[in-house]
Amino acid sequence: MQPASLAVLFLLHLVRVSYAQFPRVCATAEALLSKTCCPAWPGDGSMCGVSSGRGFCQDVSVSDLPNGPQFPHSDVDDRERWPLVFYNRTCQCAGNFRGYNCGECKFGYYGANCAERRESVRRNIFQLSVAEQQRFISYINLAKNTISSDYVIVTGTRTQMDNSTNPMFADISVYDLFVWMHYYVSRDALLGGPGNVWSDVDFAHEAAGFLPWHRMFLLLWEHEIRKLTGDFNFTIPYWDWRDAPDCQVCTDRLMGARSPLDPSLISPASVFSSWK
Repeated sequence: MQPASLAVLFLLHLVRVSYAQFPRVCATAEALLSKTCCPAWPGDGSMCGVSSGRGFCQDVSVSDLPNGPQFPHSDVDDRERWPLVFYNRTCQCAGNFRGYNCGECKFGYYGANCAERRESVRRNIFQLSVAEQQRFISYINLAKNTISSDYVIVTGTRTQMDNSTNPMFADISVYDLFVWMHYYVSRDALLGGPGNVWSDVDFAHEAAGFLPWHRMFLLLWEHEIRKLTGDFNFTIPYWDWRDAPDCQVCTDRLMGARSPLDPSLISPASVFSSWK
């Protein structure tokens, strides 16, 4: 498998399998040992919502193409042939349903049966009113300080987990979940043993999956903030910095100005100065 293909497949299985690292309900020894992540949909209590026609549990299929020369290794990193190291059976959702248990709607759809369309418009952050800008910042801060109810992050390799008998996962905030996801897909490959890594490949940024992966990443982040706040009209604003002479969003009202006491730090007047 070429590294470009690996990035794309990681994207596709991220969407199909877990949407954001590991569903909390699948971070158990039982799920890992059976290599099955097919949770029940609470709406009808059936696996993947099969009783309501939302989806079904099926084997995961991945490409068998060999790695390219940029990654001359095989079966050494948990991300290879994702997600087979952890799960080989997951929910396959039907129609406009999606999610690790087929309990949500595909992007752009909503309603009990995910049959209604919803269009979202992204706006330049400087075209937002002051109240809208403040709401955006408050949503981000809320996400930073709220533990995700649906997902956890992995804190060890499958080998370190004694081949799944000793699960290693941790709680994480809604915001930091996406920080971790970005790190997990782009970090160096772990080849086994202290300091034994392969740093010549970045599956998120040095492959054909760069644009679609990050687009899906932002859609997922946006959706999790919508769920957290109950504001399903929320969209992530953008900053058009092409002709900007400096960092126009680096103000205390937005992303934080420089500290007058230490230019290497964010201003203490910014909400982000307390982040860790």
